[in-house]
Amino acid sequence: MESLMNPNPNLLQTFEQLLHGWESLFPQYRTFVRARRLTFGLLVCLRQHLTSNAICALGRQGEDWSADYRVLSRSPWDPQRLFAPIFDGLRRFLKPDNAPLLVALDDTSCKKTGRKIPGVNTLRDPLSPPFRVNLHRALRFVQGSFLVLPASPGPARALPLRFEPAPLPVKPKKKDSAELKELYRQQKKLRCLSQVGVNLLHSVRQQFDLAADTAKRQLLALVDGSYTNKTVLTQLPPRTTLIGRIRKDAKLKQPLPPALAKGNRRYGPPAPTPEQVLKDPSFPFVTVKVFAAGKLRELAVKTLAPLFWSRAGHLQPLRLVVIKPLGYRLSNQSKLLYRDPAFLICTDINLPLLDLVQAYVYRWEIECNHRDEKSYIGVAEGQVRSPQAVTRLPQFQVAGYSLLLLASLLAHGFERGDQFLPLPKWRNQPPLRPSILDHLNLLRAQLFEQALPASQSSPHFASSSPSDANGPHFHITPTNLVFPTC
Repeated sequence: MESLMNPNPNLLQTFEQLLHGWESLFPQYRTFVRARRLTFGLLVCLRQHLTSNAICALGRQGEDWSADYRVLSRSPWDPQRLFAPIFDGLRRFLKPDNAPLLVALDDTSCKKTGRKIPGVNTLRDPLSPPFRVNLHRALRFVQGSFLVLPASPGPARALPLRFEPAPLPVKPKKKDSAELKELYRQQKKLRCLSQVGVNLLHSVRQQFDLAADTAKRQLLALVDGSYTNKTVLTQLPPRTTLIGRIRKDAKLKQPLPPALAKGNRRYGPPAPTPEQVLKDPSFPFVTVKVFAAGKLRELAVKTLAPLFWSRAGHLQPLRLVVIKPLGYRLSNQSKLLYRDPAFLICTDINLPLLDLVQAYVYRWEIECNHRDEKSYIGVAEGQVRSPQAVTRLPQFQVAGYSLLLLASLLAHGFERGDQFLPLPKWRNQPPLRPSILDHLNLLRAQLFEQALPASQSSPHFASSSPSDANGPHFHITPTNLVFPTC
């Protein structure tokens, strides 16, 4: 990481240096050059983020483009290794005293229209209105993002570490053999979201174990209610704590008293449900101060431990955390409204309450990742048909997006400084941190400035950087970006 500690780094220089971590991933250097070039094109192109648009943005529409497609469809390389430079770069932001590693886990679906695209399934649309389920064709992915915490209380930044495909197997027909139907049932269990999420956690844990400064740290897996189940709770990797939402009517059990430990009995008397704990005045509220929604806020929390749940097993004690709903007003004159309460369980009953609540509040950052990846990065917009390219292209785009966020943290820190382009005049209050649109605009501006002659450079562009032998190996002109030809 010493090479990234330039005296005056900019986003483009740092991003290029991080991309050099991919050189050992590809079998040939020329394949790495094409992949590196394609990463810039997919990030800075306008309209749909297609491979053809990326080629046009690079000004290579008059050359042979077939090799650029073969990078994703035929070249032998492991998509998980695209995220290796992120594991190396985030060590600079680790908290001291063996603070835990925060990893948020969630799944997302990327809409597709073709019926014959490999891996496309008919799924429930999460944006369906209440009491009316809509369906759409989409690709399923499970994402794990590392939460980089600021030095002072403020918003965290989520860096994607994995983006694993989770396609459903093809359902056999009624006339198919019993062996084929049994194989389908087995594949359905292996490809369910919970099992793919567990495999992702094991992969991330193994990657952290390769470095001495992260091998002994505890991993906090932050999940929603769809991953708080038996499949995940019983297969957690070593040195991993799960914090997830639980149903308000979950049937929890108290510890088994020693006098009743007879025969096959494993659980004690029933414990109050999470909703009963919230309404019971005998359980006192504890106030914790966490950073949420742009500022420090006080949350009223109830906690109860140890408890047991049949989904986790009788050997896993749990801690129940109930967060009181916050009140808010739509305007100064409106009545007081309340949000829904939050019911959490944690597999580490000794984890400090403040760290537990703050970690789960920061989990919202992975939802911001999904929004950025679909709205600005164009994940899964590519019109490809090769089975390898269908799964590789979204992972390739997410890895480039994560490297761009890491490059911004290494070069400029968490705050939105003067190096970014000026905000519109109607933006009265500047944001606490730069958005992905700020990063993309700054990257385009620095590429423009690098392409323009020194006499034509505008003072609004970032300061010029000296030419480097390890440059991007392509020439982007403002004409190609502003006036795409495809």
